[in-house]
Order: sequence, then C-alpha cells, then structure tokens
Amino acid sequence: MPAVSFYLKKEVLDAIRARASSGNIPVSRIISRAVEEYLKTNEMHGARQRVMEHIRQAIEPSDWEALHRERTSADADRD
Repeated sequence: MPAVSFYLKKEVLDAIRARASSGNIPVSRIISRAVEEYLKTNEMHGARQRVMEHIRQAIEPSDWEALHRERTSADADRD
C-alpha cells in the first residue's frame, strides 16, 4: 500500500491518536477508514443526484398534469 503524507490540525491528530490508543488500532487504519467512508458518502451523493436528474429528464414539468390525471384515474378504478 503506498504511503501518503498530509497535514492535520494538532487537535485532530491528538483525537485520532487517543482513539487509536484506546482501541488498540493503528492511526493509519483510522485515517484510511475515515477517507473510505468519506468517498462512499461522496459517491452516494453523486448517485442520488444522477437518479434525480434521470427522473427530471423522464418527466417534463408540463407532463405533471397528465401524470396526475392518469394516477387519479387509476386510483378511481381500484374501487
């Protein structure tokens, strides 16, 4: 695994070291997990945006009235 150097605020590094010490976990593993979680969250946000964009493209605002009529009619037929 390649090594990476970066700067952290002293308070952040102290907190990471304390967590590592109390959990008997290497500092590098805590930082790696934090970065991985950040990337997952960022990817999920991007995926949500892509889904919403596809929905917006699939249904133009002018089609909302027709869609509403169709849904209302379908609901009425259920009775």
